[in-house]
Amino acid sequence: MEDSWPPYADEQGNGLSKDIIQKAFDSVNVKVEFVAVPYARALRMAEFGKVHGAFNVTKQKSTTDKFYFGEVPILQAPASYYYPAASKLNFTSVADIPKGTTIALIIGYEYGNVYEIYRSRFDEVRVSNQKQIIQLLIRNRVDVAIMFDEVAKYKLAEMGLSVNAIKKGHINHISNIFVAFSKKKNTKNLIKKLDEGLLKIK
Repeated sequence: MEDSWPPYADEQGNGLSKDIIQKAFDSVNVKVEFVAVPYARALRMAEFGKVHGAFNVTKQKSTTDKFYFGEVPILQAPASYYYPAASKLNFTSVADIPKGTTIALIIGYEYGNVYEIYRSRFDEVRVSNQKQIIQLLIRNRVDVAIMFDEVAKYKLAEMGLSVNAIKKGHINHISNIFVAFSKKKNTKNLIKKLDEGLLKIK
């Protein structure tokens, strides 16, 4: 599990996502163990069969090529555009973002199928955590960032900053968040059990 997406997953991997997954598996009598690592490493571990799965993953072309997914998301999370506080920019979609725009994102995160279509136009600045994204915006080092709204709110408060320290814009996408299961391990039954458990607890 990842360690940098509070309130969904904190430095120890604890948070809303783990709680939901734990409850879902408990409800179908499946014992599960968690290990907290950075998101990109969690994905690699699942991809190469070192663990059965990684969570907080978006189901899209780039991930379905590498992982198995169930039908039931663990949660939904909206993500918006964020800008330096004094910025006049206000994009309504990825298609509006001009070529050469610098955009801050998290290493290994997915930002939706539409983003993938246009991403080669942008100068991506990929960092390992949300705090770095906020600092880049405050220092005017990037034009725009995409952050999940609850995560941005949580991180700003944790850093002792006002919500107005950066400017929130339109929603980029709403992600259905899943557990990505390894194709290198026998995970078919686990997927079925997780879906069953999620439907039970919801």
